[in-house]
Amino acid sequence: MTLLQDIKNAKHVVIEFDIEYLASASALYTYILQLHKKVSLLCIEEIDNRFSFLPWFQKIKTSGYSSADLKLKLNISAVDLYKLFEENSIKLNQKMATSFYAGLLVETDGFKNSSVDGMTFAMAKQLVDAKAEYKVCTKLILNTKSLAYLRLKSLMLKNMLLKENATIVTMSISDDDLTASGSKLDDAYEILQDGLTLPHIEEAILIKKDNKEILKRIKKEYS
Repeated sequence: MTLLQDIKNAKHVVIEFDIEYLASASALYTYILQLHKKVSLLCIEEIDNRFSFLPWFQKIKTSGYSSADLKLKLNISAVDLYKLFEENSIKLNQKMATSFYAGLLVETDGFKNSSVDGMTFAMAKQLVDAKAEYKVCTKLILNTKSLAYLRLKSLMLKNMLLKENATIVTMSISDDDLTASGSKLDDAYEILQDGLTLPHIEEAILIKKDNKEILKRIKKEYS
């Protein structure tokens, strides 16, 4: 059965999701409420407060719901869920549109990665037309960084090196750096992306300080 059909047949739906599917979970929660069903959000991971503007953020719990008759392990991107809604003629309200726009920003790295095409901008326009709070999304997702993130970035920039005629940038971190800054490894991966914005850089590499293990390697993408 399809995701939407399973939801229609249920009385109480629990949406369990990982952080990367937060926007999808928010949009789906809104849809299920419109069906006049009981719905709950479950995420055991800590979520960055810059996403606290999303609809229903305060409804997210970290423990299970034993009474639910449908427990969804959500693993669909905001773009794909939007397409599913569109295929089933589900009309978007402002909360859905805002959730989808936030997901679109995250999944396209602010409309900068290689997945962006004409369909991406067509989707963005439709979401804006549906009253998505796109200015809030842009400000809080793309421009707001936590103190922990900024502390880690400072440490990583101090250890930054250019190699191979300044075509490769390397950054290094340790477990102590993450602990001292209060940040996460995902923050380090995001900071590594900034290395690709330097002139002539073709590749960015994140290295573990103690054993020189390569934690992440990314190359500049060209359309």
